Amino acid sequence: MPSSSNKRVKRIQNESILTNGSKKSKLDYSILKPSQTLYIKNLNNKINKQLLKENLYLLFINFGDLIDVKLYNGFAFIIYSNVDSSILAMKSLQNEEFFSKKLIINYATKESKIITYAKKTNDETNDDEDDDDDAMPTYE
Repeated sequence: MPSSSNKRVKRIQNESILTNGSKKSKLDYSILKPSQTLYIKNLNNKINKQLLKENLYLLFINFGDLIDVKLYNGFAFIIYSNVDSSILAMKSLQNEEFFSKKLIINYATKESKIITYAKKTNDETNDDEDDDDDAMPTYE
């Protein structure tokens, strides 16, 4: 049986978490690959949630087509229709002041459910179109 001083390494989505009892190391955001979903933290909790969400939308829409803005307590997820928009937004808005607090922006560690569903639907549509290629042509 290993002693409690031994450290185990777990692999979770490109992140290494060293565990020693209940201690965990923090995620290294610099190794995350760009994605359509941005993770925004350090949001001002004293601002009305609806006002905060509307202003996040107005700020981030400048960089591309937004699919959704998901607001939580102190953080949000901004979901773009493409990766290029999220890259541009992250580079442009990193550490910008927003309601008296600096935005901290990273790529999300997981793909948004909206994106996963859209890809699945798109794949099914493409599969249906491929089936039409096998049909015999009709002559009139």
